[in-house]
Amino acid sequence: MRRGRALWQALLLLPALGLLFILGFVSADMWANPTGRPHEALALLRSRWNPIAPDSAAKIDPVEAFQSVLAEIENHYYGKPPAIDKLTYTSIDGMLSAVGDPYTRFMEPEAFKRMQEDTSGKFTGIGALLEDAPGGARVVRPLPNSPAEKAGLKAGDVIIAVDGKSLERISVDEAVRLIRGPRYSTVVLTVRREGEPAPLKITIRRDVIESPTVDVYLEDTENKIYRIWLQQFNEKAPDLVAKALRDIQKNGGRAVILDLRTNPGGLLDSAVKVASLFVPGRKTVVQIVGRQGLIDQLHSDPSLYLNLQMPIVVLMNGSSASASEIVAGALRDHKVAILIGEDSFGKGLVQTVIPTSQETAVAITTAKYLTPNGTDLNAKIVDGKRVGGLKPDIEVKADENWRITDEDRSKDKQLQKALEVLREKLNAPLAGAAAMRASADETERR
Repeated sequence: MRRGRALWQALLLLPALGLLFILGFVSADMWANPTGRPHEALALLRSRWNPIAPDSAAKIDPVEAFQSVLAEIENHYYGKPPAIDKLTYTSIDGMLSAVGDPYTRFMEPEAFKRMQEDTSGKFTGIGALLEDAPGGARVVRPLPNSPAEKAGLKAGDVIIAVDGKSLERISVDEAVRLIRGPRYSTVVLTVRREGEPAPLKITIRRDVIESPTVDVYLEDTENKIYRIWLQQFNEKAPDLVAKALRDIQKNGGRAVILDLRTNPGGLLDSAVKVASLFVPGRKTVVQIVGRQGLIDQLHSDPSLYLNLQMPIVVLMNGSSASASEIVAGALRDHKVAILIGEDSFGKGLVQTVIPTSQETAVAITTAKYLTPNGTDLNAKIVDGKRVGGLKPDIEVKADENWRITDEDRSKDKQLQKALEVLREKLNAPLAGAAAMRASADETERR
């Protein structure tokens, strides 16, 4: 391993949802042969490039081959060649595509920077959660006190252009890249809003944003049932979940719902620490298996255990991935909680992020993970369909039009089922009203 290279084991944030990859170069005949004499064209190619014979192809020098092709492009391409960094990055993308793994990928400077921001829980932008939508990116919600909220951006708005650049056929990941920018700079969003006859233009001044991590809701005031919505496993997640649980204990909470719906994952270390809050003793949280077999078993940290002594339900859906699946699987295998909702995404692979320079990195799938009981969670493609993931103990499908940010809780069938199960465990069949939301990281967002 090269000197100065650091290894970060992480379960990366964006599983397959809306993620696009550049899959290398497509080769074709580069010179026409007006004489119709193919042997002359073939001789020209051989004299210029002196290709390696098929029986010695295995002895190719990758560095020499790349440099040779690069030199030929610079010397002979009829137009202006792309920038050297573009050629290099695209060739690396092409090489990695041959692995056949969507999670093994190269991170250009912008992507590497965003990954570092996301895992640290802080970035510069407008402060809005986005999701894919036809023709653009839909605002799930603007964050409290964010530039987006102050500028008037609303949940349900569909951003169709950023600084005049259309988002038609652009992934939400690319839309986020366009929206983020230097602190105090401005971005103009063209927004399609229900009830408005024409698109609106909203100018927003970017600022430092704290990533949403934990929201706490008192869902049943009579029976003291709380819900913790954990939105990602960044560096702050364990402390924020611990704070939320201590506050619930202090306020006389009797039951907890850990909501991992739409949580795409995050840091492996963060997942183990969050599981340690619920799992007593030193028990296996996740098993890591490499190509040579079992690499490691990561265990809960007894010093983090909070001894809640109350019934717990975990909510999950098809967007609960990687670190979310580790925590949900560990809590079920150790009989700490039951799982309610839909099959999880099924990302049972571990990526090691290896910096290749100060500005770039490569994420390589180095292992897969199993739950403590040995369940392989990684989904497979069978007959064109994704099959796998963690299966809930109680399956409840969500309505197509329901969103996790909707304030009308009666439409949330999965939440209502969780409340029903917990009331039965508390011998409290009568429902209590819901209270307003509190945010465990409200002070950090301001």
